[in-house]
Amino acid sequence: FIAVTDPEVIGELAKARPRTSILSGAPLAMVICVDPEKCDVWIENAAIAATFICLAAEALDLGHCWLQIRERRHSPEQTAEDFVRKVLQIPAQLRVVSIIAIGYPAEEKVGHPREELKFEKIHQDIYGN
Repeated sequence: FIAVTDPEVIGELAKARPRTSILSGAPLAMVICVDPEKCDVWIENAAIAATFICLAAEALDLGHCWLQIRERRHSPEQTAEDFVRKVLQIPAQLRVVSIIAIGYPAEEKVGHPREELKFEKIHQDIYGN
């Protein structure tokens, strides 16, 4: 993990890919990196770690936003992962999975109304029930 608090560096990370500009105003960017040679379920482990970071932020009444980096493009010529790797001088053997923007939210968002939830996506006992 890399905890980034330098506003200039966070500003650079905000350019990693389209729709990561939300990072610009965040006081903290947690960059989730993994060494795939150490574990065959590295993607899952990174996702679990990122989720727990989001839950910890929520418990502290902080806003958070997961920004996917792995398998995303910075430009047609460069991956978002390579862009972040260069900005943060991350060794080549590590994979950059995501960045979690953490801070005080600019606005409170209301959850979806119950009638808009897609309960048909939940099956009981067997698929299709």
